[in-house]
Amino acid sequence: MKQQAKILALTLLMVIALDAAVAGVLAVAERQGRLGSLVQYFEYGRSVPGKIDRWRERPGIPGNLLEVAWRDDILATSREGFAAEQEDPVVRSYGMSFVDQILQAAQEQEPGLTLDLHAGPSAPPNFTYALFQDDAANRRAGDVVVLGILSSSVSGMAALSNRTWIFEQPAPFTYPIYEPEDGGLIRIDPLVATLEDEEALQSDPQAAAAWKRQLREDDRFYSPVTFAATWLDHSPFLRLVRRASAVDMLDGRSRAILAKPSSGGFPYRETLRRMVTAFADRARADGQHPVVFLIQSRDPTDPDLRVLLGDVLTTHDIPFLATADHYDIRNPVGFLDDGHYTDSVNLSFARQFNTLFGTPVLE
Repeated sequence: MKQQAKILALTLLMVIALDAAVAGVLAVAERQGRLGSLVQYFEYGRSVPGKIDRWRERPGIPGNLLEVAWRDDILATSREGFAAEQEDPVVRSYGMSFVDQILQAAQEQEPGLTLDLHAGPSAPPNFTYALFQDDAANRRAGDVVVLGILSSSVSGMAALSNRTWIFEQPAPFTYPIYEPEDGGLIRIDPLVATLEDEEALQSDPQAAAAWKRQLREDDRFYSPVTFAATWLDHSPFLRLVRRASAVDMLDGRSRAILAKPSSGGFPYRETLRRMVTAFADRARADGQHPVVFLIQSRDPTDPDLRVLLGDVLTTHDIPFLATADHYDIRNPVGFLDDGHYTDSVNLSFARQFNTLFGTPVLE
């Protein structure tokens, strides 16, 4: 028994020593700008607070998402651009990089198009819809207004921030949660709405506690697996363990939500349907032309946006571009390694936009 205990203690000491050695090698490699992919591999396993703190302390490091896509910054830029515009129709979009790429391709085909793009990385529909709502003063009658919905981000509708449902790249920008109520939608705004709010959490324990409480109560993805025990971040090996546990946990929560559109922990089907009709009603009331982009990503397990929304869009005569109507996601040739569509595929989507919703509307 004593011999086994000695072996176990020795093994543990060797593991600790090896872990410390790996941590040292990674630290030196990072300072020298070497072994970038290996360093990043271990960094993916940091806790969410650990990643955000690291971005705060080292603003120049690659992949820093601390300041990305905060809504007040996007709206401030929108106000400035709107004030400088001529009073000609503009295509104004609320989406993500997929939408931006399609519309930029449309502009290349039709240089007369003027674009005003609002986007966030992997932005879920609640982010895009909130931007549309909050940017109303920066649109005018005659504009084409595009609302982008990305299939791989639908489960993010149950979150208040990318930080809770995208573990490896937890951009901390925030957005409301919408839920069906009394024939419409209620909007639950996050207590942290700006980068300034985020930074204030460092010196305001009460605000930090209130934010944590809201995440725990309203965000279906918030978990101690991704947020707690930040001391584990000191160990490269324990980061790997956290990464595996976190990704598995979040995938499980997402699958549980998506498996039951009306009763799987978040009623995303009805929320989306009310969202697109409210979007079209508001745009039309303001004299604008609504268009919905249904962007189907390459993962075949994502919800089929055409099935979810095609009937309600048709019934309410809301123009839409469904990428699945024009490209089969089972063909990998049309996708880049990062999951985006290739330029040639985006060009085909852009032709559809220009034919159906672009130049004819704006002329």
